[in-house]
Amino acid sequence: MSSDPLAALRLRFRARALADADALAIALGQSDDKQIEALSHGLAGAAGLFGFNEIGRQAKDIDGRFAAGGHPEKSDVEALIAAIRRDMAAYS
Repeated sequence: MSSDPLAALRLRFRARALADADALAIALGQSDDKQIEALSHGLAGAAGLFGFNEIGRQAKDIDGRFAAGGHPEKSDVEALIAAIRRDMAAYS
């Protein structure tokens, strides 16, 4: 049995983050800023809680650009998607 009290929640976050990466890729392809904003906002709040600080930082940057009335660069969203997939694969 794992001594990590967050292990089960971290696994659920992993599944959600991978689904969010897929949804971000679709939203990016459709230029759906509303969906990109919602997904990045959720990731910004949860990723750091589970120790995925780089994902959290990238998501917060994207969320912050929307909050300031702007839009993230496509490359920033692509980098977030790549970070999620990389970090979640390493965590499996």
